[in-house]
Amino acid sequence: GFRACMIYHKKAFTLLELMVVIAIIGILLGILFTGWNYINDQQYRKKTELEIVGLRNAIDEYLTDFGEYPNCPKEICTPGETLFMSLAGFHNENGGLELPPYPSKIPSHLFHYDLLAFDETEIPQISHDGGKSLQLWLAKTLGKDPAFLDPWGNEYQYEYPTEADAGGYRLFSLGPDGRTGDQFSRDDLFPN
Repeated sequence: GFRACMIYHKKAFTLLELMVVIAIIGILLGILFTGWNYINDQQYRKKTELEIVGLRNAIDEYLTDFGEYPNCPKEICTPGETLFMSLAGFHNENGGLELPPYPSKIPSHLFHYDLLAFDETEIPQISHDGGKSLQLWLAKTLGKDPAFLDPWGNEYQYEYPTEADAGGYRLFSLGPDGRTGDQFSRDDLFPN
């Protein structure tokens, strides 16, 4: 009788053993996700640095060609729109519109837009003194806002003229938090 009982006795995990296994799995997953987020953040930072270098090179080429930094004298465009439309070839040296566009100063594949998508027969009559018709048309054609976005989906910050009026321009990314100023500027990226 006793021997028969021993044969049919099954070994099972206790609740404590099960909880320890779950805790260990949780710790390992936490380490994995923390490492993954760190790697992802480093890749985004490197991509941001490369994109800012590309934008700076395009701004330098624009300055060489037109003798002026990208600007919008009529102040209709946001700084980000001004930078995009200037480097994509829609702003001329006076900040006016140019359609069809000048040759682009920036490789379109870098920022996921396609200037070949513009059908010149569909370009509307656009005036730069009455509103944002060009930006709306570009947004519809591109399928996104006419701005250069960093890997976190935030618009690159372009400032010309600079607030300190020190000459030149400022170009930077707001970083992962998408904000700047006071306690938020620690993650802003100003690559050389």
